[in-house]
Amino acid sequence: MTLPQKIIEDGTLTHARQYLGIEVFRLIFDKFNQQNYVLTPDFHGRNRVIFDGVTATLPDTPSNQKKFGKPSNGKGSAAFPQLRAVALMSLPLRCLLEGAIGPFKGKGNGERALMAQILNQFREKKLLFWLDAGFGSIELLEHFKDAQPEFWMKLDRTVTVKYFKKLPDGSRLAVVQKKFKNPKSTSKKRFPQITREVTVRIISYKLKGFRAARLITNVLDETISAKELIKHYHKRWDIELAFDEIKLQKCVTLKGQSPTVFRRKTAELVEQELDAILVTYNWIRQLMCQAGEIYDQEPRFISFFDVIPLIIDALPIISIAQPKPVPSIWNYLLELIGQSEINRPRRPRVNPRVLKIKSSKFKRKNASHRGEYRNFDEELDDIIFQ
Repeated sequence: MTLPQKIIEDGTLTHARQYLGIEVFRLIFDKFNQQNYVLTPDFHGRNRVIFDGVTATLPDTPSNQKKFGKPSNGKGSAAFPQLRAVALMSLPLRCLLEGAIGPFKGKGNGERALMAQILNQFREKKLLFWLDAGFGSIELLEHFKDAQPEFWMKLDRTVTVKYFKKLPDGSRLAVVQKKFKNPKSTSKKRFPQITREVTVRIISYKLKGFRAARLITNVLDETISAKELIKHYHKRWDIELAFDEIKLQKCVTLKGQSPTVFRRKTAELVEQELDAILVTYNWIRQLMCQAGEIYDQEPRFISFFDVIPLIIDALPIISIAQPKPVPSIWNYLLELIGQSEINRPRRPRVNPRVLKIKSSKFKRKNASHRGEYRNFDEELDDIIFQ
């Protein structure tokens, strides 16, 4: 019996994915996280998790344009449609616990709205949420007040707060207020404005060479000092490294292809592809966690860039191996992963916020813009509280 040259015809897998729909991949993602990731407290009995948003480009098809839209400005629209996504990441494991996507623009599709979708279904206790300033709102503060998880984030400079107590570590207790129009009447005299208030802890500080900043948190435990909160808040950048690993290392396109992160040409398949990407990314991270536990290595310091080719090389051997030698192959793979320590450690430096091509408020880059070496931990000793 001779087999045909093509056992599977072109397009068969695509048609099969269309029949599967979105729910199967979402179920796999949820089940995988439940079975493989057990959050353990890593910061004063709390689990540190990070919220942040990201955008990604899609193939330029009518379906993607209709669902997600294209960015535009006064000069015209972009070449490709884009989606907006918000993810929740565990810091010590650097795995993505949950995600939500929506069109790039439009009412109800901003980062705050997408984050609300995740918060409404993610109510695990003992979580300490890290957020960027763009997520802040009085509604969010009230949510954390009612749901009782803890958070800290950078406070926007335009927000006005009322301080009422100074703590020994330099932070202060304050009340954040916002007034809303009473929906019962347009008359302010008959129905005065509604005022919402939330009590928080504010850390106002300034480091040499940086403008003043404020952190806001509902962690009122005075045993956790202001300096410690400032130092750890800057580790929030780890979620940007996870986005980089997905977009530039895992989803990189071949030379000559369109520079899109996603490849599917219909909106439904794009959502399916996103869940598949998250599952495979978390699977790789789970292997790194296993290797780190066996070889006493923190998963955050294992090189994702070096692990990818190791897994690609091992997959053909694993797929054709008999059941008996599989454990030894897996153990050898974990050993190689455990040895893939990052040999390019993050340097203590700060770079100017400039652009090679002028396209926003930041200055255009020139020869005078060079990175400066800074030791952030040492500078915290000389921090100035405002």
